[in-house]
Amino acid sequence: AFQQRFNEESKVMKLELVLFADALKHLMRISRLLCMDRGSALLVGVGGSGKQSLTRLAAYIAGAYTFQCTITKTYNVTNLFEDIKALYKIAGFKGQPVCFIFTDAEVKDEGFLEYINQILMTGEVAGLFPKDELDMIVNDIRPVMKAVKPNTPDTWDNLYSFFLERVRDNLHIVLCFSPVGDKFSRRARQFPGLINGCTIDWFLPWPEEA
Repeated sequence: AFQQRFNEESKVMKLELVLFADALKHLMRISRLLCMDRGSALLVGVGGSGKQSLTRLAAYIAGAYTFQCTITKTYNVTNLFEDIKALYKIAGFKGQPVCFIFTDAEVKDEGFLEYINQILMTGEVAGLFPKDELDMIVNDIRPVMKAVKPNTPDTWDNLYSFFLERVRDNLHIVLCFSPVGDKFSRRARQFPGLINGCTIDWFLPWPEEA
């Protein structure tokens, strides 16, 4: 029913999934993570095993805003920062769950993973917001904090950490990686947050009945 509703509402993308038992189990795992504060997932499986499609359906069920980078020839760190800023604002100000799908194909530069690693570990990305934007964020979050935590003094530090906490609770990163080749093991060593900050779901070969 959710898939049907997704297809009716979505203009760009249609999901034509056959939801057999194994696919439903993966869907449940992703759904559970998206409904938990700070729930992020690392989905590991060969290309075409349904990682992104199931994530989109799970995000739709969770009422999360789904986002995936649109990679172009000129896409660089500045573009990535702009995308992350937009997601931070939705998760922090609106308090809406956000599902950020990030796949092998979007790793145009290994440095991108360093920023994903920082989001997963601390929520704070070095150099993401310049000082003037930080001041604007702190001012804009003040009424939200007063409503949610009326007894907390509205100092700059308290307001900023309240914003970051909300971002971390609501921004769910779903990494869709393939285990083929040595890239996966190398990234796991270089960026420990990809493992420590996520719940890993292995998409193993489908069984015969699937």
